[in-house]
Amino acid sequence: MNIKKVTFEDHIFHFTHGEYVMSFVTQTELNVRVLRLETTDGRIGWGEVIRRGKFDQIAPSLEEPILNSLSGAPVSSVPVLIRKLQQDDEMFKGLAFGLDTAYLDWTARKAELPMYALLGGRVLDSVPEYYSLSGGDAERAGLTLKSEATGWKVVQIKLGIGDLQSDIDIFSVALNTLTEDQLILADFNSALKVDTALSVIAEFDDHRIVWEEPCKTIEENTRVAAQCKKPVMFDQCLSDLPAINKVATEGIAHSVCIKPPFLGGLEVARTARDICIEAGMPMRIDGPWCGHVATAANLHLACGVPEALLIAGCDLRQPLILDADWGGTHHQPGHRISPFDEPGHGVTPV
Repeated sequence: MNIKKVTFEDHIFHFTHGEYVMSFVTQTELNVRVLRLETTDGRIGWGEVIRRGKFDQIAPSLEEPILNSLSGAPVSSVPVLIRKLQQDDEMFKGLAFGLDTAYLDWTARKAELPMYALLGGRVLDSVPEYYSLSGGDAERAGLTLKSEATGWKVVQIKLGIGDLQSDIDIFSVALNTLTEDQLILADFNSALKVDTALSVIAEFDDHRIVWEEPCKTIEENTRVAAQCKKPVMFDQCLSDLPAINKVATEGIAHSVCIKPPFLGGLEVARTARDICIEAGMPMRIDGPWCGHVATAANLHLACGVPEALLIAGCDLRQPLILDADWGGTHHQPGHRISPFDEPGHGVTPV
């Protein structure tokens, strides 16, 4: 079986509140590249390229000749190319994720299986979602949480945007606004140095808090977790499987966040997930904000995590303005989300 062609279509999504603010970037729009892998028998698989924002200007033109090179090639060449891209420059991990998703979708549709069947199976009917609050000021945070965060099991608060006192004020409002049964992720997106992180964490003693990625590196976050004796989640410092294996087996972290686009694909992320399950390491499985295809694909991976170890997944379109529903996800009562059971990931672009 050969590939007829791999084509793509670029989409731009805007944010519901005009912008989404994190410590390292303010997003006003999101660029998404949807891949269409078609084979000579007419079968199609859909993928989505998800890049780190710093690559949005240079990567698209470099991706095109790579995608064009697949025309006429055997389908078996796709996994080979994916492995090469995963080992290449960090810039191409998003492309590797997109091709991996398209290839798995094609394979699952061919076998008439849902994608989760190719990723180790499904143990959850639905996945708990978390709500994410964009950075801002304390007054806005309080009003937004009161109107939008009621009933969510997990709420993430973006911090590290202004000065430390602003962070303390915002987080104090969040603690006073949210309920005793809500888990609160204090997400600094690696904005702090070790001493500063320890100082901020010492300001709060609340069983609901998990401190997410206070510092940039594994070594720094390990120092923070070991010294503060509070729950610390490791996130984007986990850039490959050796890093995830190290953190999961050492057991100093409270939890990890697995982001398939930043690891270079769903199958690599499946290995990371299974390492964490074996180690008894709690986790989130999600990614950066993205479109319909990547949201559904990540959900097929997340539903393979036992409930006791899954902190949350996410509808990664949550803060975006959407002009159409391409399918792939079902929203359930209680802020839970489930994948389609149809062949593939269930998304059909329109």
